[in-house]
Amino acid sequence: MATESLTRCYRFNRVDFEPDLRLLVWPDKSETALTLHETRLLETLCYFAGEVISHKVLSDKTFLPQDSLSQVQQIDLASVFNSLRRKLTVNGMMAIPVEVLPHYGFRVPLPKETCRHIHRFQQPSALPPKPPRHPPKAAVKSSRPRVSATEHIVKHSLMHKLSVILLAAAGVALVIVSNM
Repeated sequence: MATESLTRCYRFNRVDFEPDLRLLVWPDKSETALTLHETRLLETLCYFAGEVISHKVLSDKTFLPQDSLSQVQQIDLASVFNSLRRKLTVNGMMAIPVEVLPHYGFRVPLPKETCRHIHRFQQPSALPPKPPRHPPKAAVKSSRPRVSATEHIVKHSLMHKLSVILLAAAGVALVIVSNM
């Protein structure tokens, strides 16, 4: 059974970038996984494709809005950029050429297409081997059927019973007040 997912896609000549899945998908259908920060960086560059985006704006758009509530951490844009550059480089050429303009910023070309794309996940060529089956042990049968945790709470919890009574009383009070 094939697994599919509808994702956003930036399609370039040599690679497709699917930010929702954090993947680079190559023409031979092989995939390269990206880290969260690499994905954010490339997505920001693709969003502003064709425009020059300064180092500060790129850093702000890539890291600050999403990370503002998390622990304060310094993210080195240069190391994320270098890691992304290595993943984009095939046969000495960058699949998505990131142009560095000294004293101005960065720019990527416009993608051939931006679209919604159905991503078909690769299926493993062979299923993993099953663990060896052990002879069944003598099962101890319980005289009581298994009860889920939720069912146990509903049947036996005093707090649950009180909350149901209070909610019912509040509902009746609302009906009475609204009819006045």
